[in-house]
Amino acid sequence: MSELRDKPTPHHVELLYFEGCPSYKTAWLELLEIISEHDLDVTVRPIKVDSLEKAKTLHFAGSPSLKVNAVDLEHYEGTGVMACRVYEENGGKGWPSKNLLERRLLEEKQRYERT
Repeated sequence: MSELRDKPTPHHVELLYFEGCPSYKTAWLELLEIISEHDLDVTVRPIKVDSLEKAKTLHFAGSPSLKVNAVDLEHYEGTGVMACRVYEENGGKGWPSKNLLERRLLEEKQRYERT
């Protein structure tokens, strides 16, 4: 029984954002849709980035940034910035495509189920 309790929650999603870029609201809604559609066991944590210092500490790639189990959707590992983020894979929009977000969440679900 203790093995079950020691097993990590399958998904931890962090939504990093700042108020100057409202695109995080779209990312938030699409994230909730995916979680509901796939009945995922997910812990979602919104993180407001309110300083360059915090952005650097978090390796913030711009607003919004989503990390699934501490890994950025686009595997960004650079220094933190205070800017609105553009997702080229989503036609240059300010939020990731639902497809990218869904793919990453389902990959993590499969990885978790194999452990």
